Amino acid sequence: MRKLILTAAMTLAGVAAVAQTTHAPTVAAEPDPNLAPAKVFSDNCAACHQEDGKGIEGAFPALAGDAFVLGDPKQAIHVVLEGRAGMPTFKADLTDAQIAAALTHVRTAWGNAAGAVTPAMVKAQRDGEAPVDTQKPISAH
Repeated sequence: MRKLILTAAMTLAGVAAVAQTTHAPTVAAEPDPNLAPAKVFSDNCAACHQEDGKGIEGAFPALAGDAFVLGDPKQAIHVVLEGRAGMPTFKADLTDAQIAAALTHVRTAWGNAAGAVTPAMVKAQRDGEAPVDTQKPISAH
């Protein structure tokens, strides 16, 4: 009888230990503040394109309301990765997630209403899997 009680107690203790490890509440990871779209834009783009997205006439194009920015995201991804006409390349300086965050900000701020850019879209462009028409004008303005 003692063996039966001891075996039952040990079994219950083992089940309780397993239950504690398998049913522990999960804690959601805090989002990386360095990937906040507005912050990535502010840290890397605003010096030229300005915080309000209006650029500097004759020097840096406006991004607010710009048809190029609102169009095919592959075009904008290409420009950020490779640079173009006075814009430096950010290929070596920013991760796919940072580029996606900055472009998502540009495409959704200041009244712009285009879709988000994902890190996977940037990676495909970086890896050459998403061909782009490099002859398309940067701005329709």
